[in-house]
Amino acid sequence: MKENTLIEVRDVSINYGSGRQDAVEHVSLDISKGEILAIVGSNGSGKSTLMKGILKLMPITCGEIERKPGLRISYLAQIHTTERDFPATVREIVLSGTRAKHFSPFYSASQREKAEKAMKMLDILPLKHVNVSALSGGQLQRVLLARAVAGDPELLVLDEPCSALDPSITHELYHLFCRLRDENGVSITIATHDWDFVRGHADRVLVLNRTVEYLGDLSGWSGMEAQHTCHH
Repeated sequence: MKENTLIEVRDVSINYGSGRQDAVEHVSLDISKGEILAIVGSNGSGKSTLMKGILKLMPITCGEIERKPGLRISYLAQIHTTERDFPATVREIVLSGTRAKHFSPFYSASQREKAEKAMKMLDILPLKHVNVSALSGGQLQRVLLARAVAGDPELLVLDEPCSALDPSITHELYHLFCRLRDENGVSITIATHDWDFVRGHADRVLVLNRTVEYLGDLSGWSGMEAQHTCHH
């Protein structure tokens, strides 16, 4: 594995069951240190499935995935309205992102400091004692992002983190992603259907339609954006 590579994906396929078509077919890519990699594709193209395979949340059918030893990864899945009913404060949710593999009921001073820093970065510190059930959609997404950031990740994996959010909130979060890359050296892999984000902020784009249609700088792609956009 190259020095600046965090994850290598080699000829990976993922299938939900025998006899069914692969959700992801023979995908190869590297995720590099300090980059924003955007994964785009229409509904059913395999974006979420590929992410779950890379994170070892879903078994792969063939191929191999190699990680940098000790790689710290935080993952933010698509949020659902049911998650608002969780009985916890903003601070408790963000603090939970600092937990190590071995559970402890107590948080260290370092963990509390990381949580405070993440809440400040996401501009939710004034909300730290508020129950998450009282938050707006944009506020909840900031809390979940703060939880991911509090884990001090080297790689942040985001599955359509700005879907259903107001354009102004989306714009702010996009700039936050760039800050995390530029100031903290965090690599970000993000599934998105927002081509404005891809054009303005992504270092590379993976155009996915169960298999890789294109991987590289957006300037080298000659396809049509509308064919690789989610329709809700």
